[in-house]
Parts: sequence; C-alpha cells; structure tokens
Amino acid sequence: MNIKKTRITLLVCFLLFFSTLLQAQERPNILWINCDDLGIELGCYGNKDVKTPNIDQLAEQGVLYENCYATAPVCSPSRSSLITGMYPSAINCLNHRTMDKVPLPEGIKPITEYFKEAGYFCTNGKATDMTKWGKTDFNFETGNLFDGTDWNQRADGQPFFAQVQIFEPHREFYADKENPISSESVDLPDCYLDHPLIRADWALYLETVQHCDRRVGHFLTRLENEGLTDNTIIVLFGDNGRPHLRDKQFLYEGGLRVPLIIRYPKHFEAGKICTQLVSLVDVPVTSLAFANIPVSEHLQGKVFIGDNAEKREYVLGFRQRMGDAVDNSRSIMDGRYKLIWNKMPEVPWMQLSGYKKLEYPAYSIYKLFYQQGKLFYPYSLFMADSKPEIELYDIKMDPMEFENLADYPKYESIKKTLFSTLKSRLSEIEKGETPEHWEVTKEAKESSAKYYESSMRRRGLSSSSSYEDIIEYWEKKLSEKIEK
Repeated sequence: MNIKKTRITLLVCFLLFFSTLLQAQERPNILWINCDDLGIELGCYGNKDVKTPNIDQLAEQGVLYENCYATAPVCSPSRSSLITGMYPSAINCLNHRTMDKVPLPEGIKPITEYFKEAGYFCTNGKATDMTKWGKTDFNFETGNLFDGTDWNQRADGQPFFAQVQIFEPHREFYADKENPISSESVDLPDCYLDHPLIRADWALYLETVQHCDRRVGHFLTRLENEGLTDNTIIVLFGDNGRPHLRDKQFLYEGGLRVPLIIRYPKHFEAGKICTQLVSLVDVPVTSLAFANIPVSEHLQGKVFIGDNAEKREYVLGFRQRMGDAVDNSRSIMDGRYKLIWNKMPEVPWMQLSGYKKLEYPAYSIYKLFYQQGKLFYPYSLFMADSKPEIELYDIKMDPMEFENLADYPKYESIKKTLFSTLKSRLSEIEKGETPEHWEVTKEAKESSAKYYESSMRRRGLSSSSSYEDIIEYWEKKLSEKIEK
C-alpha cells in the first residue's frame, strides 16, 4: 500500500513538473538588444548614408517606433531607469556614475526579480563574448541581478529574459573597411558646424553603427539556428542618444531620441510604423506584460503595445551631473513642442567637460573658433556664458532646436501648459530625491580630471594642451577619413 501511494505521489509530482515545464515552454522569451549610444541613424529610420541590413530586416519583421525617447541622455541614469521601470530621479540615480550609491528605495526592485519569481532565467551578456557579463552601469547598490550571461545556461524549457549589450556605436569609433563612408559626401546634420574634422567624425560614427548592425545580425541568426525565433520577443533600442556635441548628455533630440524596434513573429504586425510617444521607462513595464507578469502600481512606465496599451501624452527628460559637468535640467515634450527647464541657467552649455574635450573633435573646434570670432550663428548660440531658464522649441518646424520660442507671446499658452505639467509631474516623481553632497560632487570632478589627464598623456598630450594642439591630434588621427 505504501509502495502504491509512493508511486501515485511520484506520478502526480511528475505530471505537475511536466505541466509547469510545458507552461514555461509556451511563455515567450524576451531579448533586449541594448546598443550603447545608438541614435536613429539607421536605414529603417531614413538615413541613406548608413548600411544597416540586419536592423532594417528586424524592422521589416516587427514594429518600428518613430518617437521613442530615453529618460536621460547618458548611460547610467538611463540604464538605472530601464532596469527598474522608474524615472532616474525618483530612485536617486540621476547623477551619472553615482559615487555614493545606496540601495533602491523601499518597495522598489529591479524587474529581473519579477521575472525570476515567474520562473524566467535572467541573463546579461557582452555581445562579443557571451561568457562575460555585459554592461550594467546602474547607479544604485546591488548584487548580481542576473542568473547568468547567456540564455543557453538555463534549464531545458525554461523561458528567459536576456539582455545583450552591444558596445557600438559608443566612442571611440572605428572604420568599417567593408562599407566605408565618404566624409565629403555624407549628409551632415544641420545641427553641426560643417567642418572637415566634424564630417570625418560623423562618417566614422556611421561606420561604427554598421559594426553594431553586424552584431545584431549575429544574434538574429543565432536565434534562428536555435529554433527560438518564433517564441522570442526582441526589443532593440539605444540606451541614450548619439555621442556628439549638443546630443549625448543634453536634453535635445540628439541626446534623447533613440530607436525602438520590437519583433514577435505571428503576434505583432510586421512592418508596422508607430508614431506614438514612447519613453524607455515604458520598455520594462511592457516587457513584464509580454510575459503576463502583473505590473506593480508603483512602476512609472506605461504598457504601450497590446490590448492594455496606454497612450502617452508626454515624454520627460532628466539631466544632472554628467561626470565633471554639473548641471540640473528637466524636459517635457508632447510630440511637437519641447520645453526644457534649466534649473542652473548660470551654467553654460559648453562648461568644461573632460569627456567631451577628450572624445569630441567638435568640442575643441567650437571653442577655438569662438575665441577667434569665427563661429557664426546658429552654432555660436551654444557658446553663450549662460542658458535661459526656459527653452521652448517647435520640433516639427525647428528639428535642430535653434530658435527658442519661450519669450514669444504667441507661444505663451503652450509654454505655460508644458511648464505647469512638468512641475506637477516632478513634484510627484522627485518627492523623495536626495541632493548629491558637495563632497561627492568634488570627488566625481576629481576622478574625471584624473581620467582626462591620464588619457591625454596616452595621446602624447597634456591636460594643459591648447585647442590647437588637440585639433592637430584629431587631424592626424582622422587623416585617412578626411582624405576620402
């Protein structure tokens, strides 16, 4: 009798296990492809200079979102937002590379915890070597949030939530010998001064985007070879905007607008283009919904696809300390008009930034030309000694965001509506925000200065090198690209 009971118990346990396994197999896998500093310079977004066949194919097979925005224009606050579904200033994660990290506020946890509780295997891998951990850069204290680096480490039949971290097109850029792009014929965006070095830098950026595309192609092929294509939802995005002057680290379109493409074969309409506003803070919430995991009420994103999709009226942007560049700005955009609230208007846009001075040829060119009286309008606007407290732009009529409409009577109503909405939202989002202590800010600035000095020495320069010296360095480094 005991033997019979034991057999029945074992059979029930086996059936329960098999039922759970079957259910797990039926749940979709979710793969985030996070491309570092990727703007919308892709063939599927209309750029004719760049060759991105793999990402273009992904867009043809999935849904492309034209108006997706990062919550912050630099990696660490944006990534902190992505892994929690919270705005970065709501969880004290807005200062880039936070020096005094603390645990997340009570009740807030990374979304990997929700996935794990639902039986998902969570991974984060480096695109070039999936045996190694991928970039995290979270601005809060945490242990390892992931179960492994590669989804092939999971149990048989177990669904996965995986992140693949692609470094490109983050600086430093590198050439694409297969598909070189001419700096002379490239279509340089109007927001940049037309200068041979800036053209060469832009062309090299696009070539680095092409390397990024090849990495995406590798994972599309891998999913196909492993028979995972049909049951894997791919979510491809850039963690913040493109790494160029007036873009990354700023609340303009180039710093916040990013690509977003989602593919789920036989479930989402292929080749669809959506113009709705989406924030990257919506991606984690929507990903949980894909897995049919209940979404906690405190999460600040919105589900933007499927039967329970919510329309977003505004996207918000957050900028604070960026390395050694201390600032404090917020933005709100309704799809056409963007308002930027500069809480530190006395700080110039072109304040000293070791990162930009080190990595952007345009930084030294603008500085030198302005000193020499050679930098003309509208590029000279960016060199002002201070910023207006309020900036207002009509993105449709002025996509480069050059003409500030904040003081025009015609736009007073729009300004008031956006500003009052922004302040109202911030009063709720940032009610628990803790300002960074001045000693921590000092430490961050000193750390940036040391990095700048050591990097300049490796280039055969010093921290006191003139703008002429730095430009000469870039001329030698980009000489091959300039000659093309």
